Amino acid sequence: MKISSTASAVRATFTPTEIADLQFVIEAAERAGHNMPARVPNIIAALARSADDVRMKQAMKRAEKDRIKRIEQERRDRERQFLIGEDYSVMASRADYADAARDPDAHQWVDLVFHEIMQRPLPEQCEIRRDVWLVRVLQLDGGTLGAVVGSDCTETADPSQIRPVAEQMIACFESRA
Repeated sequence: MKISSTASAVRATFTPTEIADLQFVIEAAERAGHNMPARVPNIIAALARSADDVRMKQAMKRAEKDRIKRIEQERRDRERQFLIGEDYSVMASRADYADAARDPDAHQWVDLVFHEIMQRPLPEQCEIRRDVWLVRVLQLDGGTLGAVVGSDCTETADPSQIRPVAEQMIACFESRA
């Protein structure tokens, strides 16, 4: 509790707990038969409303912090990045993907949600994989990004499938070189 004096009044700042304690004392005094001024119930009601407002603001602030933490955790759960040796960078993101390639022998995986937002039609006979990892591999050139090795999707959401898919793409890339 903080109390300060002004020229014409006293200003007091209460925590919600202190307001509840004050309310308890006043109600106990009323039950004991002490005579209370007529404005005391109005003052206590106003204090109780203010305490409720403070609690609501605190709850909203906690909920926002929790929401931000949850979003960050979900993002970490949906994204992976690592190196294979010193030559290759692997990035993987988990979502729903569709194969938008017109050629049945090629794959061009696109994020299904993003594709729907862009309102682009998919080929009639496209493969859709739900809750899988899109693995992208880049060859590093002296610490900077070099050639694009390729990208492909895993079969399931199991993150242990990321490395084998990446290694398979690297093997194909190195055999062409």
